[in-house]
Amino acid sequence: RERLYVGNLHPSVDEYTLLQLFIKYGKVAKLDFLFHKSGPLKGKPRGYAFIEYSNANDAERALVSAHDKLLRGRKLVITHAHQAPLDHAGFGSRPRRVVNDAGKPTTLSLLKSASSGRAEATQAKIAKMEAKLRQMEQVSA
Repeated sequence: RERLYVGNLHPSVDEYTLLQLFIKYGKVAKLDFLFHKSGPLKGKPRGYAFIEYSNANDAERALVSAHDKLLRGRKLVITHAHQAPLDHAGFGSRPRRVVNDAGKPTTLSLLKSASSGRAEATQAKIAKMEAKLRQMEQVSA
C-alpha cells in the first residue's frame, strides 16, 4: 500500500521534478524512474514511475491529492502499484506497462546530444588545424 504507480508523465519530467512533487505528501522511501533498456528508444523515459513512501498514510494522501493533477500539461495517473495499467501490445504476449510519448527527447537528452555534437565538431576543427600545421611544416622544410 506504500508503493504508487505514477503514469502519463510528459517526456520532459525527470526524477527531480517527481521528487519535488511527491515529497510534499510525506517521506519518499524509493523512486523508480524507468527508462527503455534497448531498441530505438533506449535511454528515453518510459512515461511512468513508481514512488514508495515510508508509510501507507503518506502514500494514500499522495494518491488522493496528485491523481489527475496537471504536470507539464498532462493529468497524472496515480494508482497503487499493484493496480498499474498494463499494455498487452508488443512482443509476444508478455504484458508491458503503458508508455506515453517516450519517443520524444527530454531536455537532458537534448543537452547531451548537443554537447556531444559540439565535441565532435571541435575535434574535427582540431584535426584540420593539425593537418594544416603539418602541411605548413613540410612547405617550409
